[in-house]
Amino acid sequence: MDVHCTTCGEPWDTYHLRHEAIYETDLSHVEAKAWTGLSPETRLLPRYREKFRAVGFEFGGSVLNVVRCPACPKDARPDTDKASLKAGIVEILGNDEDAIAGAMEDFGI
Repeated sequence: MDVHCTTCGEPWDTYHLRHEAIYETDLSHVEAKAWTGLSPETRLLPRYREKFRAVGFEFGGSVLNVVRCPACPKDARPDTDKASLKAGIVEILGNDEDAIAGAMEDFGI
């Protein structure tokens, strides 16, 4: 299942975001593996957001809410309507990443 970047529309596989993207950061293999077992809230603590930002990812309230990605042009801005819709989905569905992914796929975002 894919979700799309709010800024450039690039599709991202939800499995990759939840289980593999962390290995693109400079965290050690042990730290990255431990991250995959963390709760959805803990996965987005400031330390991890910083690591993701360094490789081009910026997330909203979930790792499935991709605001910016490595494919984004440097000066591109997020689509505000899509950003609002995605934030609402995450807020309503909370930590249910499967439901978040399904809703975002249904809306093509």
